Order: sequence, then C-alpha cells, then structure tokens
Amino acid sequence: MRSVLCRAVARCQGRRLLALSMAAPLPAAIVAVLVAVAPLLLARVGAALGNELAPSVASSGVGAALVLGPCLAAAAAGGVLAASLPTRALLGQQIGAGPFSDRSAVVAPLLLPAILATLVVVPSLGALTASLAGPFPGGRIAGLALGVAILAAVVAGAIAAEGIEIAMRGRRRGLLGIGIGLGAWMAVGEAIGNAPLGPLAAVGLALEGTVSSWVAFGIASVVALSLGSVWVGLASRRPERRPRSVPRRHLEVVWRLPAPAAASSLVARRLDVRHATIGALGFGSVGALVAVVGGAPSPGPFLLATTTTLLGSLVAALATFGILASGSWIWLGAPRSLRSIAAVAWLVGLSAAAIPVGAIAAVAAIISGVDGHTAGVVTVLVVTGAAVATIAGSLVPWRGEGVGDQLSSVGACIAVALALSLVIGLIAPRLTTVGLPDPGIAAALCVLLSALANTVVVQRLRAGAR
Repeated sequence: MRSVLCRAVARCQGRRLLALSMAAPLPAAIVAVLVAVAPLLLARVGAALGNELAPSVASSGVGAALVLGPCLAAAAAGGVLAASLPTRALLGQQIGAGPFSDRSAVVAPLLLPAILATLVVVPSLGALTASLAGPFPGGRIAGLALGVAILAAVVAGAIAAEGIEIAMRGRRRGLLGIGIGLGAWMAVGEAIGNAPLGPLAAVGLALEGTVSSWVAFGIASVVALSLGSVWVGLASRRPERRPRSVPRRHLEVVWRLPAPAAASSLVARRLDVRHATIGALGFGSVGALVAVVGGAPSPGPFLLATTTTLLGSLVAALATFGILASGSWIWLGAPRSLRSIAAVAWLVGLSAAAIPVGAIAAVAAIISGVDGHTAGVVTVLVVTGAAVATIAGSLVPWRGEGVGDQLSSVGACIAVALALSLVIGLIAPRLTTVGLPDPGIAAALCVLLSALANTVVVQRLRAGAR
C-alpha cells in the first residue's frame, strides 16, 4: 500500500509540473538550461570566493563562521517548507482513510520533490562548496562535507518548526524530547568547539585543516540521515488542524477596503505565510545572537540577522500572486486596471518582505551597530529579493497545496535569481568602468526589477483573464 500511495502522489505531482511547463514552455526551457549550466557557473563563483578567503581560513573560528552562515539560512528555509507540509486530510477523504501509516502519508508527498531536489540542487550545491573549499587546508572533501552540512541544516530547521508546533499545542512529552535533543546537540557542539553547530562543528574544523575531511564528511552524512528520520517521525505525529468555527455575522452596512489593504489581509490570513514570517523572525534573532556571542565584528551580526530573516520573509512575496490568482475573477472584475492590480501585488509582497527585515535590522543595529553602506546593501537586497520572488511566484504560483507546489515555486525563484545574477554580473562591471557611481547602479537595478516584476504580474493576470 505504501508503494502504491507513493506512486499515485508522485504521478499527480508530475502531471502538475508537466502542465506548468506546457503552459509556459519558454520559462520552462530557460529553467532547464539554467539547471544544466548552474553547476559550472557556481563552480567558478566558488573558486573565486575560495581564493579570496583562503588566507584567512587558517585562523581560528573562520571555518565555523563559513559553516554557520549558510546553515542558518538553510535552517530558515527548512522551517518554512516544514510549516507548509500537508496533513493526512489534504490527501483527500478516500485516500486519507486508507490503510497506510501516518509516516507513509508524510513520505509520499515528499518523494518526487526529494528526487527532483537531488537532481537539481545537490549538483549545484556540491560544485559550489567543493570549489569554494579547494584552496582551503581541508580541500574539496571538506567542501563536500559543507554541502552535506547545509542539507542537514535544512532538516534541522524543519525539526525546529515541528518543535514550535509542539510548543504551541502544549504537548509535554514532545517538549521534553525536543529539549533533550537540543541539549545533546549543544553539548556535542561545545565539546567539538562550537555549541550552536552541534556535531556539524566538525565541518568547520575540517575546512581549517584541524580535523580529517573524510571524518567531517561522515559525521555530516550521519547527522543528515539521523535528523531526517527524526523529522519524519515528528511530522507523522502532528495532529490534524481543526477548522476554525467562524460565527456568522449579518452586516447591514456595506463597506469597502482599499485594494492594498484587501490584498494584505488575504496574504496575512495564509497560515503558511504566517509560519514563514514567524520562523524568519526567530532564525534572524538566533543569527544575531550567535554572531554577537561568537564575537563577530560589526557589521557581521547585522548582515547575518537581516539576510537570514529575508530568506524566510520572501515567502509572502512568493505567495502573493498565487493568492490573488485564486480569486482572480474578483480582481479582474474590479474597476481597476491590470497595472494597478499588479502594483498592489508588488507593494504587498515588498512590504511583507521588508517589515520583518526592518524589525530585526533595528534590533541588530542597536546590538552590534551598522553603517550607512551596510544598511543600503540590505535595502537593495530586500527590494531585489522581493522582485525576484514576485516574478517567480507569478511564473510558478505558490498554491499552498503541499510541499510539491512550494518546492516548484522555490525552484523557480532560484532559477530566476541565477538568471538575473548572471545578467547583472555581466552588465554591472561595465557600468562601473564607465564611471557610474555604485549607489546609482543599485538604485537603477531596484527600479528596473520592480518594473519587471509589475510587467510579469500584468502578463500573467492577462493570460488568466483570457
């Protein structure tokens, strides 16, 4: 029964992805080309970064910082994906009542996304980390260990999301188990040299050449597999969400909301968006705290906290078009132009990404301090990130119907980010050599990406109206 369920769910997800690619063949072809070329491009980027960082890696603590930054971002992404995991009831009443275990109900929707992620993400991640660590004392094997550690951090973030769910429901036995696991994780990390990283601290030592790279690779692999098993067990015990009983109210007065307020309320009501925002704030706070406790110089805590928060808060921008498209008949029937509706979607997505980052940035600036240049860099990252998420969410809408849809949107977001990074990397240096100032180039980039996001939303709304 387990194999039958997995094949059925994978077949449904495959048909949906095929339908999306057939509906937009040009973006699908671009994504396929980028997936094929991404390992080569990322290998060159990693080699360039590795050559710049190699002289300082031998210093104590630098290897741990190289592991902590991407692992914290990966944990935030894992928490966001775990928050959107469908329950057994979402499989349907007939399938949900079938004779299979809750563990199978968790594994089945993840089978095809995991296979696609292995084929798409793992080669690019391995090429980036292996080339990055090539000039380091630990060599390329330590880089591969770093890639495995990042994958393990994704699962660790999912476990953290399950822990938050357990805490919100007040399950004492679950809280006790999570507490014991967290204590063991910190104790092992403290014994190795970095408590927040737990057993993954061995990867940082391997990058510095202190520990064998093969030993670190083995530890990271065992940690990833163990955390995956723990997460599946926790997710399979998650109780079904009870629908809220909303009392009916009869209003005699007809009132209207402005379009931005109406779209914002629709986005804020989505449970996955709220979970992603809360997780982004939590992981951003942890990043700032860890950086300050570790003695990172300014503006390190500010950058780590804001960029980690940005990764989670971009889910709102990624989901905005899908939310509006689910009620497109209302929006298309409103006395507003498509461009104004697209501007509303862009404004809501940008605000939803900027507000959490601004809150964490204010706290991090008070704790560690920040200069105007760093604040400007983060502002550009927020605007460009929201634009990329809005474009990707318009091409592959975030429907909120399971991990398969979420991973498809996330994959589109990564592909759009890679494509735009390649174009910007080719054009920006030439503009700098001409004599244009960096702030002017950054401002023009924000304006162009904002206009592109609005254009893509307009075209997608127009295609849905036909």
